[in-house]
Amino acid sequence: AASGPTRRRPKKVKFEEPPPVITKMTQKFELPVDSAVPTHKCVSKRVFDIANESIRVDYHYGPGFITTTQKWFYKDGTSSITLVDPKDPKPNEIEIQEEFHALCVTEKSISSEIRDVEREIKDIVLNRAKEEMGIDLLNPYFDIVRIKTAEESDDEEEVVTEVGFDYLEPYMPPVIPGHDLTASEAVEAKEGCLTALKERLIDRANIIKGRLDREDAALMKRRNAFERDRDVMTPAEEEEFNRACEESTFKINILNQRLERHEEISKRRFLELDAKLRADPRLAAML
Repeated sequence: AASGPTRRRPKKVKFEEPPPVITKMTQKFELPVDSAVPTHKCVSKRVFDIANESIRVDYHYGPGFITTTQKWFYKDGTSSITLVDPKDPKPNEIEIQEEFHALCVTEKSISSEIRDVEREIKDIVLNRAKEEMGIDLLNPYFDIVRIKTAEESDDEEEVVTEVGFDYLEPYMPPVIPGHDLTASEAVEAKEGCLTALKERLIDRANIIKGRLDREDAALMKRRNAFERDRDVMTPAEEEEFNRACEESTFKINILNQRLERHEEISKRRFLELDAKLRADPRLAAML
């Protein structure tokens, strides 16, 4: 009997939940101490209203003033400025446009930092969930370490690319359409991009080192207490001490491995970004 055409099973598509939409971002600034700049000229808050395509800049209250200077910038090129001190000169059109472009660059930079933090948190939550699912007290200690190491290695091999993310744009200076960057501007943009990545990698390494230091200190404290009270401890208390030490040693080994892998990944990511920047046509002027 003739058989009909075989059906291929559809491949499973891994669904990647889109990141949350950023509608508004706010920066707040404390009043600087012993500043030569008058109080009413110090920025108090910046509100980047992405949904309404506007940027608002508020300033601190000056002595004797019940209102503050406020500036509104809109993405259509218009602006509105209210000066609290009538003696202050009103900025000209060129100064307004320069400040608007600087705020746009700041907006892109903050948005990029938020996305970086979101990715860091997502990775931490994912790794924590897999750690909790992988705990099995019935297995020998070294088997647990081997399984966990393999799982974490698999996690770090997954590469998630954010669609539409431009790694260089937040560090690009305002450029007039039709004009290319100068050599100094290209170098400055490249260094800014590399420095931002380096700082994020260092911050992540410091987080791991902090956890490692805390685990080391807790284990040392537990061992000192055991040596002090060993003669009066019950068998149940000694068993609890051994279990706690084994758990601490397990965490310390995992953190050491994680720190070593982070250092290796950091070097690779830095070199990859440097190669991308060298090949980016927008930075051709620095070659």
